[in-house]
Amino acid sequence: MDKIKQKGTVQEFGDQFKQHSKIDDHWGSIEMLRDIVRPFNLDQNTLENKTICEIGSGSGRILKNLSTFSPKKIFSIEPSDAIEVAKENNKDSKTEIIFKKITAQEMQFNNEMDYVFSLGVIHHIPDDLIVCKKIYNSLKPNGKFIIWLYGKEGNELYLIIFNNLRKVTKLLPDKLLNLISVFLNFFLSFYIYLCKYFNLPLKKYIVNVIGKCSFEKRKYIIFDQLNPSYSKYYTKDEVNNLLDKAGFKKIQILHRHGYSWTAVAEK
Repeated sequence: MDKIKQKGTVQEFGDQFKQHSKIDDHWGSIEMLRDIVRPFNLDQNTLENKTICEIGSGSGRILKNLSTFSPKKIFSIEPSDAIEVAKENNKDSKTEIIFKKITAQEMQFNNEMDYVFSLGVIHHIPDDLIVCKKIYNSLKPNGKFIIWLYGKEGNELYLIIFNNLRKVTKLLPDKLLNLISVFLNFFLSFYIYLCKYFNLPLKKYIVNVIGKCSFEKRKYIIFDQLNPSYSKYYTKDEVNNLLDKAGFKKIQILHRHGYSWTAVAEK
């Protein structure tokens, strides 16, 4: 069952990023990337001349930002056809990017990476522990894994609504789901306005992240929430246990804007 789910999710994201291929705006900015990876200190001194890897590159927006910090080279792992979008969006990169159209479970790196990033990906992979063990093996001693995951804490009301809605929307063709995403985006725009004046659920995330994105990129985000066949929302303990079982010993976990988890784990 898990293999069937993941195959569906890979194809879904491949189709999605071929449609949603633009990586501009706040959604594709270094400012947003810095916010996602905190408490990891993303700067020139950290990544310069390092070998790094991104798991699940999608349209290549994270790759494009990572390449600006002058790493030695970047390995891009993307199993879907979206890898062609990532290549196009990074065709002018001054950093060597090695694209591999494989799943994270198929990686065979050993003690090669200084840093591995996986942002918004592993919560769509049922074999999360297998992937994290592969990432652990790929890192050099003292190398770091930076992971961002959906959180369960702070999302209780959201999950009641969207988990039930997703049972229907994940079955819909992309064209129809795009229209629904545009429709919901108008409600989201009104909710963003209300959050500026009232203490509503997810206010920090809405004001500090969603509210800075354009209408087009907010549609991307809504579509991204409604499309996947598999999505897991982690508790803090589940994040810690996942990384601990994979072999990591030094683990920092931050509750990002009260709705998701960013963890920095050292080998």
